[in-house]
Amino acid sequence: MKKSLFLLCAAICAAQTLFALTVEDGQYYTITNRNDVNLYVKDTGADIIQMGALDDACYWQFIATGNTGCYYLKNKKTGRYAQQCSTETEVNVTMGDSPVEYRVKECSEEGTDMFGFTTTNQSNTEFTSGCVGWNWKNDNTVQTYAAAAGTNHRSFWKLTLVTPPITISTSKVYIMSNRNDNNVYIKDNGGDELAMGGLDNASLWQFEDAGSGQFYVKNVKTGRYAQTCATATEVPITMGDAPVAYVIVNCSDKEGNDCFGLTSADQANTEFTSGCVGWNWRADNIVQTFAAAAGTNHRSFWKFTELEPQTITTAGYATFCASEDVIVLGAQAYKGTVSGSYVSLTEVSDVPTGSAVILKGRLYTTVATTSQSDMSGNDLKTSDGVTADGSQYILAEKDSKVGFYKAKAGTTIAAGIGYLQSDGAGVKAFYGFEDDDATGIESIQNSKFKIQNGEAIYNLSGQRMNKMQRGINIIGNKKILK
Repeated sequence: MKKSLFLLCAAICAAQTLFALTVEDGQYYTITNRNDVNLYVKDTGADIIQMGALDDACYWQFIATGNTGCYYLKNKKTGRYAQQCSTETEVNVTMGDSPVEYRVKECSEEGTDMFGFTTTNQSNTEFTSGCVGWNWKNDNTVQTYAAAAGTNHRSFWKLTLVTPPITISTSKVYIMSNRNDNNVYIKDNGGDELAMGGLDNASLWQFEDAGSGQFYVKNVKTGRYAQTCATATEVPITMGDAPVAYVIVNCSDKEGNDCFGLTSADQANTEFTSGCVGWNWRADNIVQTFAAAAGTNHRSFWKFTELEPQTITTAGYATFCASEDVIVLGAQAYKGTVSGSYVSLTEVSDVPTGSAVILKGRLYTTVATTSQSDMSGNDLKTSDGVTADGSQYILAEKDSKVGFYKAKAGTTIAAGIGYLQSDGAGVKAFYGFEDDDATGIESIQNSKFKIQNGEAIYNLSGQRMNKMQRGINIIGNKKILK
């Protein structure tokens, strides 16, 4: 019997060791105190780190620094970092904008998934006698204190791996799909009414701060805003140039993870209870007004997916090289073909692995897909760190002229950058886009992209044109009458 009990205890200990939490780079965790697992570490926006009940200020991302067991601790809500621990005790730990390296060490003497936290400026980061690290202060803030595992239990913390709920952020970008069909996305196709359909670069949205916890709903591609909801039902939502304040409420408790209701702030009911009128999916893929009480009419709720935006240069153009098949959202993507002194641009719907394209827009993000684009004729190459020898061209802006300029011989074109390679015949200093004069493309505000639905425009004589002319135009090998 004693032997059986011994083996059982050994098995339990082995299982606890096997399933012990391992801190992973980039993942989110909640941090609670060893002595009270209902007391969460949080960043409320104050100077010092607070503790309290679970809310959206309690999610922390652990970002590996490259040193063993070391991380930056970033708060999801504020985007701020835990700052350096004082070498003195009873000094509050602060928050700030700059990342600070932390030693995060598992201390099993304190229990399952218990860790110690201190910054790497300390002489002792092993959580033995003499170590100074995080401690729970009586006023529910985090301070420095003695942090030797097995002695001062309030200096140790339980980590729990979590998937944090989405909270609307003005620094992120989003795609919105219907609660009843995650493959039907809200998009601005440029028409009067707010549309829905397959995922493309008209499907990316950002939320601008309208004050009082409200937001302007802006399409990244068009720059237009969702307009006011009618108080009557079955009225389409329109798009326009003027920002309109919206109330956006997380209704995940009744509609499922990361599901939200949207209605304009002028409505009498913005609580998404009985009597609320908000966005709804109409059968012909238009967004309309309809009853929007959470837990009842599911087509009136929307699943948000949060994405990290990438900023395009102030000139509005950049190259992008795909490491996997992706759809580019928020910006237009073009393959480029050298034609004489110019680069002809053809819009593509997605970008295959290994391909380089030109992006046009303010910002973008990408979503994995199975590419369908034909990249034949694309002269853009992806650099693997190539050393320029005078025959390579990189995208740049010079004197308000954007195009491909000759890279200086001997310089390195950074890996992952798109560039053009000359064949050596008639090497030029500059390649502009389309038919701008040979000295270069016009300023970015006035550049002439002779493109209609992704295709160059020609007249019957085969000459490219700046825009469609009266009469017959040839676009994509089709004759179009204007």
